[in-house]
Amino acid sequence: MAQGPVMMISSIYLMIGLMLSLQSYLGLRTVLFGIVLPAESLQDPAVRAIRRNYAVLTGGCAFVIGAGACWLWLRHQPARGLLIWTAAILLSIIASGFTMWISRRSAQRLKAARGWEIIVQRKRAASLAAGWKHSAVLSPWWYSANAAVMALCIFFAVARWDAIPQWLILGNFLFNKSVWVVFILNMVQALNITVFLCYHVLISRVRTSLDPEDREGSLKKQLKHKRIHSILAWGASLLMVIFYGVAQGIALYGWKGDLLMLSGILLCAALFSVLFGVMLYLRIQGIDQIKDVPSMEERHWKWLGIYVNPEDPALIVPNINGFGWTINMANRRGILIVAATLAIPVIELILIWPILR
Repeated sequence: MAQGPVMMISSIYLMIGLMLSLQSYLGLRTVLFGIVLPAESLQDPAVRAIRRNYAVLTGGCAFVIGAGACWLWLRHQPARGLLIWTAAILLSIIASGFTMWISRRSAQRLKAARGWEIIVQRKRAASLAAGWKHSAVLSPWWYSANAAVMALCIFFAVARWDAIPQWLILGNFLFNKSVWVVFILNMVQALNITVFLCYHVLISRVRTSLDPEDREGSLKKQLKHKRIHSILAWGASLLMVIFYGVAQGIALYGWKGDLLMLSGILLCAALFSVLFGVMLYLRIQGIDQIKDVPSMEERHWKWLGIYVNPEDPALIVPNINGFGWTINMANRRGILIVAATLAIPVIELILIWPILR
């Protein structure tokens, strides 16, 4: 039984379950599952109840699914731990989508019952100097550190090629030495760096909509928001590249096998801690309360927070439901980005399939 990967993916399950449960408390306070509410509704007990019920229901589903996966893994199918926990993650996401749909319907009925009318302000301002007067995101050169780690892993593999044993062990998997097997994790590292670098570029292209009543203040808040996400993406990429390097070292150089499980759990714990800390910081500072006015009309937000607005030229806009941004699916480039994102796990599977079959 490959304990390391299984323990890592089960840790990821815990992280995803908690993040899904907290979804209702992220993003704009005056938006309830995509339904825009007046500011005075924040203290309404019914609004608080909808958020609380979603968190309890989603957390309960995640607990039941996780308990079932743990029982199935430990008692009946220990050899299929990776498959079991992957299925548990997918089921939790589906359950979260269902509870979000229920909560959105409740928010719609509450808004109609209260007679809340929201006038969406379409007027918006922009700063043409924001791009060159202010540094919104980290320089792409920061990713040279990530590439340097990958290059170092490749250098040691090439330099010690003759010392690498003919049979490589990773967890309970045994692989015959080949160029593909030795450097497969370096390919995954390169894919990781490329994906996060593309995300970095997208962050720099996010639309900046300014508050006509406080242009300078809203500009600083949005630039800070982008920079925090930029730093978070770079740090996550670096940690993942290092983790893949450790896994490669375990397979090629006979490092202690328990190091894979330890490093995987530490990676998940670090990513979760940083992500939770960033969200808490954004909430305390009010940076997550950015109102991108043209994106606030409910008719443009479809089921589960999908943004479709052919009248909006922007490709990326703030996510009305929570953390970060989302893509305008009415934009052809947005469809290509989503397709490329969905293709990433397929590409990774294609890369590792020859050694797992």
